[in-house]
Amino acid sequence: MENVSYIALSRQKTLRSMMNNLSQNMANMNTTGYKEQRMMFTDWIAKNKDAPFRGEREISLVQDISQYRNTTVGNIEHTDRPLDVALSQPDMFFAVETPTGVQYTRSGNFSLDPGGQLITNDGFPVLSDAGQPLFFNEADGQIEIKGDGSISTDIGQIGKLQVVTVDNVQEMIVTGNTLYRAPEDENNADAVELVENPGIVQGALEKSNVNPISAMTQMIDVLRTYQSVSRSLESENERMRNMINKLGDVRA
Repeated sequence: MENVSYIALSRQKTLRSMMNNLSQNMANMNTTGYKEQRMMFTDWIAKNKDAPFRGEREISLVQDISQYRNTTVGNIEHTDRPLDVALSQPDMFFAVETPTGVQYTRSGNFSLDPGGQLITNDGFPVLSDAGQPLFFNEADGQIEIKGDGSISTDIGQIGKLQVVTVDNVQEMIVTGNTLYRAPEDENNADAVELVENPGIVQGALEKSNVNPISAMTQMIDVLRTYQSVSRSLESENERMRNMINKLGDVRA
């Protein structure tokens, strides 16, 4: 008799996970370079050897097993800022130096710190293909960033942005809304490969690939389903109480 409650509770748990996931996506719908997170679910067959009937000895529950990223490229929005850059191809990342080591991002809204160093929106140094920070000075003048990541000014070439790709992007570890740590190879080094011509667009930013209308529709559907399951649980509890009361009256 408890099977209905077990199944309903497993459904409620996954619905809560879905709502948390959708809420995170909605909160980052305007975050540059953010990738939509999606849920993965599977059946879980629970054994119930004490069930009186054969048909009740297995209970099919649902559980959320993982999340995965939608890696499609978001809309490229032109800003005309020379230090804004967008990656027009999927599964590629800019390399940045963080306090915990090199990490990777698709968020290209870069700027210069007071010392002329190229940094991310979070203040992390952007790395060149040689693994070094990039610096500018007042005499450099107009900045040009080509499709292959080469950076030059009126004075000459400054360097080249380090852009990498990963065999399995889903294995990258999320460390922030737009920051990732690459998986390690057998030598405990980042399993990344440099990209020679990543197709960088200067004066533009890749927007989040979250579809706000779709996400809102899903949130409404999840909420209604959760309420429906809650009503089912209440009905089942009421049925159980009535049954117990009636049994008590019969025995009395």
